[in-house]
Parts: sequence; structure tokens; C-alpha cells
Amino acid sequence: MPVGSANPDPTGEVRMMDTTTTAQATYVAGSIPYPWPYDGMLDPRRTALLICGAQAAIAAQCEGAPELLDRVLALACTVRVDGGTVVWLRHGSTSNDERRAGRAFLPARHSRGWKLTATPFPDDVVVDCSGWDGCFGSDLDNALRSRGIRTIAIGGFASEVTVDSTVRTLNDQGHECLVLTDCCAPLDEQLGARAHASVTMSGGIFGALGTSSAFAAALVAARDSQ
Repeated sequence: MPVGSANPDPTGEVRMMDTTTTAQATYVAGSIPYPWPYDGMLDPRRTALLICGAQAAIAAQCEGAPELLDRVLALACTVRVDGGTVVWLRHGSTSNDERRAGRAFLPARHSRGWKLTATPFPDDVVVDCSGWDGCFGSDLDNALRSRGIRTIAIGGFASEVTVDSTVRTLNDQGHECLVLTDCCAPLDEQLGARAHASVTMSGGIFGALGTSSAFAAALVAARDSQ
């Protein structure tokens, strides 16, 4: 995404930007620090919703997990209807030493806590990863590219570690990412807010921030303009 696309307030606060939807370009309304996607080429068929850490052991460490899961599942239905792909990231450790005092832990693979808290649809994609970063020890990049995915909306549980680390790696791999702030449940509210703020640095060095409602509306607008 181009540097300089942000609209900084003179006080240093990043403001929401207006967006435009035409037959040629579709942006997510209110995304910051730039209109997302940067080129306006939002195609639902080449868009993925990436859900991080929707697993019993991880969700149990987050406040508001049941409400967040309901919101994510509703958005997933919208993405599927509009022709997009839903990707579930299942984070797991190969070690049985799950609990470390004062630290969030990854569930051991194939343990009860490792299982997803919802049942994916038949056409959904489930990617197993070996750490908090969904790209670590996984086939995520190939799974996205092989399906022609070019725009990714991402949210999930323990978001300051799962979402934040995954979106940074995906950005480095050339993917255009939107973090859905209302689809993120952090382990710590302050750390979650700081993680979101870091995405917007340098004009959107790791992507952009947006909301699930604006993203869903943009998908509908993009579908109808095709």
C-alpha cells in the first residue's frame, strides 16, 4: 500500500477516511489509514475472511468470546454468500507443556482445547499452524494463492498475538490485509489497542483497520457492481 495514503489529523490522530464505491472501484467505508483495498479492486470471489484462534483453549482466555464468535459466524455467512472464502486458522503446539505461569499458551495439537469452537462449512479452508503466527509452520500462503485470493479480512481470538503476528507476515508476503477491529478479542484490552494502532503506522505499513459491517457492505456493493 502506498505511503502517504493516510489522512493524519494535525494533532497526530488518524481520522477515518471517506470511501467511494463505483462500478470500477469499491472501498471499505471508514477504513484507516487509507481506503481499503488500496487499489479499489475488491472482488468477493478473490477475498478471504481469515479467522484466527477460534479454539476452545484460546477463546477461553479472552473476554467476550461468545459474542465475538457470533459476530464472526454471521460475517462468515455473508462472505460465503458473496462468493468469498472462509479460512480457519488452528494454532497448536507440538509440546504437551501448555501452561506456563503468567503467559498465554497454545493448545497441544489434537487436544480438546485445540479443536475449533465452530464447525467449518464444507467449502471452508482449515489451516493448521505451529505458532501464534498463522504463517508459521503452515501452508497458509499457498492456500490463499492457489485460490486466487488477493484481499484478506482478518480477525480472531487472542488477537494481539494471533491476528497481529499473522497480518504482519501476510503483508510481507504481498497480501492486502484488513484487520476487522470489532472481530478481534484480545487477551489484554490495552495490548489489543496498541496492536491495532501499529497496523496504521507509516500510512498503513501492515494494512488497514475496518469494521465487519463496513466490510460486509463493501462485499455486497462489489458483487452488485460486477
